[in-house]
Amino acid sequence: MIRLMIALALCCPLLTAQQATVSSIFKDPVIGNITKLDVQGRLEVEVKGSDVPERVPLDETEEISFGHKGDERKPEEAPLRVYLVNGDVLHGSPEEGPEDDEEVFVIKGTRFGTLRINIDAVKRIEVVKNVQPNVLPEPEEKKDVTYFASMGDRPAEADPASELVRIVKDGVYLYNEFLDDDNYAGTKFPWSALRGVVCYRSDHTPYTKLLGIFTLRDGSVIRGVVKNWGEGKVTLTHNVLKEDIALEENALISVTMKNGKYLYLSDMEFAGKPEERPYFLPGDFNYDDYLFKVRRDQAQGGGAISIGGKVFAKGLGVHSLSRLTFDLNRGFKRFISVIGLDDTAGELGDVEFKIYADDKLVYESGVLRRSAGAKSIDIDVLNVSKLVLEVTAGGDDDVLDRANWANAKAVR
Repeated sequence: MIRLMIALALCCPLLTAQQATVSSIFKDPVIGNITKLDVQGRLEVEVKGSDVPERVPLDETEEISFGHKGDERKPEEAPLRVYLVNGDVLHGSPEEGPEDDEEVFVIKGTRFGTLRINIDAVKRIEVVKNVQPNVLPEPEEKKDVTYFASMGDRPAEADPASELVRIVKDGVYLYNEFLDDDNYAGTKFPWSALRGVVCYRSDHTPYTKLLGIFTLRDGSVIRGVVKNWGEGKVTLTHNVLKEDIALEENALISVTMKNGKYLYLSDMEFAGKPEERPYFLPGDFNYDDYLFKVRRDQAQGGGAISIGGKVFAKGLGVHSLSRLTFDLNRGFKRFISVIGLDDTAGELGDVEFKIYADDKLVYESGVLRRSAGAKSIDIDVLNVSKLVLEVTAGGDDDVLDRANWANAKAVR
């Protein structure tokens, strides 16, 4: 009997709840196992040594973290990075799609399973071996742009006349109006011939209700409405793919909540043009050509915001010198953020963070280097109309001064 039970356990392993840290804007972090999401929208957390579970409203939750480290990414297992119109990033391998629907392609991830995606939901595709994340420029016109890889004597080049029409396991079909004429099925190109395809898509309407941003250990980021939670897994409803996705807690680094009783600054409009410039200002400086403009929910290197090994789903990635202004209109009580140099900053990077509330200096960090790690700040902004976030060069230059306002939010 015992042998049978062991055999069944090996063949059908049970999901086990992972210990989570649930951070809230109104109470101290709660550490324990999440047992369920109740009908009132509260996470029920079983805390060791207590007979009474803690209950944390999801709309007051900042982040649920599991303490997991990211996976070592292997291009042979996840050869593609796929970006969706809602900001999701999927690391995975293309699979054969349905024969009766050429507009759907299938991607398989090491942590999220298999997803069916309509091609209209795809913002860009990058071939991991051939290009770094987010370096391929956005289309200048309302057309897709294909970026070919160098092959033999042929240099890498861009084709602004190729429209992405189909994605299959071993490549893509592209339609070029000048070369393909009435062959609307397009010409097939293998993945090895591409750096990526950046698609023109009309503006995506952001989801304005309570939303979870799931950061996975494989580097993928998936957004969805939390449907239920318990027994070591969470189910979310994806508002773009229109399907439920079940994720194991063991696959997650964190879940960052959005649209609760706070507003992320990376989702707010700037009050005027950002003031950003290099330390040594050239006489012909043109901000429109500046390479180090503020990035929303990304670090200056183009990847995820990361400080001291911790990855953040939300925030502002800047490069000194930087000054960003936001209108709070006296509608918030606190400003909360985690600050520090990004993990991609070099040893020469050093910056200072400053915060102004209605033109009054209310916070300065002192000079920080990458070795300082992350610092949490919580500033009173009650009755404040204008909030200014400034990053200055800590030394006598701005070499690799990549700074992050991670999870920066205004609390109502």
